[in-house]
This record gives sequence, structure tokens and C-alpha cells, in this order.
Amino acid sequence: MVKYALACDTCETHFEGWFSSSDAFDAQKEAGELTCPQCGASSVSKRIMAPAVSGTKKQEISKENRARVAQMAKAVREHVSSTHEYVGENFADTARAMYYGETESRPVWGQTSLEEAKTLVDEGVPALPLPGPFAPEKPVDQKKLN
Repeated sequence: MVKYALACDTCETHFEGWFSSSDAFDAQKEAGELTCPQCGASSVSKRIMAPAVSGTKKQEISKENRARVAQMAKAVREHVSSTHEYVGENFADTARAMYYGETESRPVWGQTSLEEAKTLVDEGVPALPLPGPFAPEKPVDQKKLN
């Protein structure tokens, strides 16, 4: 994913846009799909944007903030595990099937490769990565235990 600083050449409104790649921006602009959120004009162009570069100075995270993040991560893990179906390695296929109406939509979570995740984004399939600390433990298959 790439974030661009954008501006409307008509009303000079500045805004940001996220794209799966530089080519995706170019394709959407060429197709006239980029419009100004203020005036609706399709005369949108990229602006100079400073890259996000992390400094060398290590920032300390307070114990209080660490505890808050840990508590939040636990709440997310509990929510996902109690409200979403685990589909394992079939995540991409399942998400795609729901998106295209081949199966009933439901909340799911699982794993997929980075390449497959990018393909989902390119297709417009709504899916987001779940960072490790926020992902629940994979359910244990009871059949494999015996």
C-alpha cells in the first residue's frame, strides 16, 4: 500500500489517498475515478510528500501505555475468537467467495500469504491484516489430537 498527498487542481483542496501501488493510482487517474472530496472535480494530482522515516532515537513506552495496549490486544483477541469463524489457510478463498456472493457473508479470520493478500486488495475484497498481538490463538483441531 502506498499513501499519496493529493490536491484538486480546480479548488486546491489537499487530501490523502491510499493505493495498492503506484500503478493503481495511475490507472484510477487515467480512468477518471479520482475525484476531489470537496468539489467532485476529477482534476486530482499528486503533491510532494515527505516519506515517513523513523529516527534513531529509541522512544520509551511507559508501563501504563504498555498495560493499556496489552489490555486492548486481549479484548480484540477475545472479540475475534468469539464472533469470527476461524477458516485457517482457506481465508483468501473464503473471503473471495463471500465477496462474489458464492457463499453467505459472515465474519471470518485466518491466514493467507502476502501475495494472496495483495491480490485480495487488487480485487477489492474487504480484508485487513490482524497484527500478531491482536490475533487469537489458532483453535486446536480435536480430531488431530487423538
